[in-house]
Amino acid sequence: MPKELPLSNLASMGETDPIEDLGLDLGVEQKAKLLDFSKALLQWNKRTNLISKSDERRVFSRHIVDSLSATSFLVGNSIVDIGSGAGLPGLPLAIASPHKKFTLYERMKKRAHFMQFVIANLGIDNAQVIEAPFEEIVSKGESFNCVVSRGVRSAEALWPLVERAITKTGRLIVYASTHSFEEELTSKSVGKIHEGGPHISSSAVEIPGLNKSHWFHIIDKE
Repeated sequence: MPKELPLSNLASMGETDPIEDLGLDLGVEQKAKLLDFSKALLQWNKRTNLISKSDERRVFSRHIVDSLSATSFLVGNSIVDIGSGAGLPGLPLAIASPHKKFTLYERMKKRAHFMQFVIANLGIDNAQVIEAPFEEIVSKGESFNCVVSRGVRSAEALWPLVERAITKTGRLIVYASTHSFEEELTSKSVGKIHEGGPHISSSAVEIPGLNKSHWFHIIDKE
């Protein structure tokens, strides 16, 4: 297992700070943890398939900053990242929001072990990893203020699976590849959108360093 990761030199971010460009006000230690997380991704990716090889050259903007782009949409203090993979977006979000509690579900043992390594070595005290399919959150009777998902399934497909695990005032946030949420929805999957029922919306955030916007599909339970 790799040795403990040293804190990084923040100058490696370059002349501009993509985190500040995203509108986030993070401390030096938080930024250092994010950089060390990106280093860990590259280090472990040499022997474990965590991210695409083509993304290695732009790992910070493609995965860390992109994950952080959902920060402003989080609600409540209990967040679950379903199908977290390499801890994306859960671990960057946990680093940026230390007063919220994050639970990361991942069924693949090697990826779960990587996240546990990062949490232990970087001191991410507000995050825990559950090595299990995310569908178990319902069978366990757990509930969260916010469910986030990046690269798993569409919001339309996920809603019926996670609705019961979301608190009354909670929401589902899905990192999406298309902008028009409404065009993807069918009333059969989400249920009729009516007064007192789920509320759907979509929003875009420009990702510094990628010259593109990432769209989010959001379903609020109320």
